[in-house]
Amino acid sequence: MHEDSGCWARDHYFFNTMKNTIRFIFCFLLPMLCYSQNTLSGRIVDPLGAGIHNVNIFIQFSAKGTISDSEGYFQLELENGSYEISISSLGYASRIIHVTVRDAKIDLGNINLDASVEILDEAVISGSRRLELMTQSAAAINLINAGRFENFIGSPEELFALQKGVDFSRIGNFWGNISIRGFNSAFNQKMLLLDDNRISHTRIRTPVGPMSAFVKEDVERVEIVLGPSSALYGPNCLNGLFNTLSKSPFQYPGTDIVMGAGSNELLNFRFRHAHALNKNWAYKVTSEYISGREEEFTDSVYIATSEPGVYEGKAEIGVARDVNFLKGLAAVFYKPGDRSELGINYTFNESDNLSGGSRNNLSDWNISSLQATYKSGQWFSQLYKTWIRMDRSVSVYTRTLNYYTLLAQGQSEEEAFANSLNGPRAAVIKEDSHRWNAEVQYNASIGNLDMVAGFQFQKEAAFSNHTYLLDEEGPIKLSQYGLYGQIMYDISESGIQLVATVRADEHSLFGFNFLPKVGVTFTKNRGTWRLTFGEGFSTPTIINTHMSLIGGMMLGNSDGYTLSDGTKIAPIAPETIQTLELGYKDILMDGKLYLDMDIYYNWAKNMISPIINIVPGGTSGGAVVTHRGNRPITDFTQGPAPGTLDPGAVIFTNINFGEANTYGFDIGLNYYFTTHYNLTLNYSYFDYSIDRNDLKNDVNSDGRVDDNDMSINTPKNKISSAFNAKYNKFQASVFARWIQKFDFFSGGSVAARTNLDNIYNGSPVIEGSRVGDTWNYGPLGGFYLSSNGSYQLTKSLNLGLFVNNILGRGNYEFISSPPTETTFGIEAKLSFN
Repeated sequence: MHEDSGCWARDHYFFNTMKNTIRFIFCFLLPMLCYSQNTLSGRIVDPLGAGIHNVNIFIQFSAKGTISDSEGYFQLELENGSYEISISSLGYASRIIHVTVRDAKIDLGNINLDASVEILDEAVISGSRRLELMTQSAAAINLINAGRFENFIGSPEELFALQKGVDFSRIGNFWGNISIRGFNSAFNQKMLLLDDNRISHTRIRTPVGPMSAFVKEDVERVEIVLGPSSALYGPNCLNGLFNTLSKSPFQYPGTDIVMGAGSNELLNFRFRHAHALNKNWAYKVTSEYISGREEEFTDSVYIATSEPGVYEGKAEIGVARDVNFLKGLAAVFYKPGDRSELGINYTFNESDNLSGGSRNNLSDWNISSLQATYKSGQWFSQLYKTWIRMDRSVSVYTRTLNYYTLLAQGQSEEEAFANSLNGPRAAVIKEDSHRWNAEVQYNASIGNLDMVAGFQFQKEAAFSNHTYLLDEEGPIKLSQYGLYGQIMYDISESGIQLVATVRADEHSLFGFNFLPKVGVTFTKNRGTWRLTFGEGFSTPTIINTHMSLIGGMMLGNSDGYTLSDGTKIAPIAPETIQTLELGYKDILMDGKLYLDMDIYYNWAKNMISPIINIVPGGTSGGAVVTHRGNRPITDFTQGPAPGTLDPGAVIFTNINFGEANTYGFDIGLNYYFTTHYNLTLNYSYFDYSIDRNDLKNDVNSDGRVDDNDMSINTPKNKISSAFNAKYNKFQASVFARWIQKFDFFSGGSVAARTNLDNIYNGSPVIEGSRVGDTWNYGPLGGFYLSSNGSYQLTKSLNLGLFVNNILGRGNYEFISSPPTETTFGIEAKLSFN
């Protein structure tokens, strides 16, 4: 389906609907121009009197704040009144200073910070799109700051795995998958990933680790927002937000060169160079190269035979296990004034790797972007274009089907292997797609009232050269745009803040959506209670709507389906969620303990299923698919066994289904024994309930509602902990995480404990046996122990090593992937200022 050129009427309705909202938001913004401001300035210095850059200077109980420049200087515009100024920075003890402003400029002079590892309360922006202390945010936020990245040896994925409320799955040796609060699947898009405010997700897999745009040394922080954030960030922010922010060359100049090696033939090289030419111009260049080899793991492919319900197991063929990642970034920044900045950056990521879950050899996979940004005290705007290109990627599953089909047709092994790339089903995956995004945001403050308003636009043109999308008529073009506004009001000196957010979105395929979010926070001393209610939504991706894989047996659902028994399956629609959340954050025990806990309840509706077979009885005499939309199914596929089985006997797609209630709580503790040692401990609980009498929840159409239909795919209990030590030139960490074993069901994929009463895809669920058309390796999860350490040999040279999964127990973390084994590596890092 292409973009509807006749959507003028819907657009007209959309803008009329939001006209009053826009007026309401911006009527508050203009009066602030009349407000007089006073300047508060100073310089943050260390015990030796040197300026400290990137210090958080924050006005407690408000949204006002800034950071110090490369020499430690800062300034703030304030109205008359008394303020508590919170000052904190990585590696230094925090300070609070009382200031009274009365129609005059105030210079605080030098403000000394003492060295310390106690970093408990830092400023974040992801919770409300403006600067705020993490304890006072009206959202549950995990923060991984620059210090943790700099002190971590090897790939930083283990840091993501330690966060509360976050589900992490290692997929092979070189990358991983993350999701938030459940519903993990082979194609997970319920969480939004941003790189410097730029949408970074791809259609094949959620990228973390080497698939991200940044090298580790260039990451300033990662902010992970738990729960729906669609009201501020738009679609696909259903369960949370993963926001990576890179370092400014003005604040973080210098050069880092890192070389490493390790198990699985690992070779790693990273480079970052950042330089401020003067106070107006700066640039940075980063690059990373990774090479290695995946485990000798071969999955099974089950091929339907002419006998109904009988499959024949075959080993995969043509699996390429060598992996290579090459990525780079180049950026230039210009500051026309003290509080404004223009930036242009280009990123690219070229890779050859074996993806887990979908079992694809992804060769010459290129993801690149060009982004222009403007930032000032009140304005933020950006325009960027993203390209996704693939030329030689191969579906291992489809190629294996082709190979054994060609052998059965009389070809030799050599002929069948050579011809299996192109027939009888297309196994080669190509792509030449691009996406335009734009955003304009304005924020303002009037007394105790803070406001944020913005506009976002996205225009996508997806083209796979007919290899995995239904794009025979050319690129698939979709567009969406949205307006959002947020108002935050501090009730004077009460510690109470009220928050209200609204968003209106229009999508060329799915129409209009309206989202609210409201909340209240109460802060006393350093503790904050928060109560919020919000809605999130996730628009189906082009994979969900226009996919065509495995010879058309795996199809998108933009137009719906008709079965031979007259059953109609509706086209896929956006998924929605409503969340009520209560949280508390505090700094206790004389600043040694940071406590963060939240409890939530979700109402999910119109849920998007994983890819499922909508005709589970199609190969054994049951109903088959006859039409996709108004077209016969034979226009899309010849089926699993051409000439033997009906073409519509096996069709995998995504559908919407019923309702589910999910709930849980997260607790995070961070305790500093001394300035040299600290311990983190996180616990997450997750569960759900469904109406088992409502057949709308019967996703797999087996006539009953059970756990198989939900594909929650999340452990009920998770615990993670880290012990960190830093003394003089030595630092080390020990990481442990326990994932309660859990069953994973996603379409044809199964990883579950034995349950003979559980019939899935026509087979009883037995661990270490075939279930449907996949091999069941057993439930996912287990215990994982890792360590990390480094020593500062000289001022410029740092040596480090890591060992992941020390016990090497062979636990499975994701479907169709090898068990996690022990990996290790060493690194040498040269740093120059």
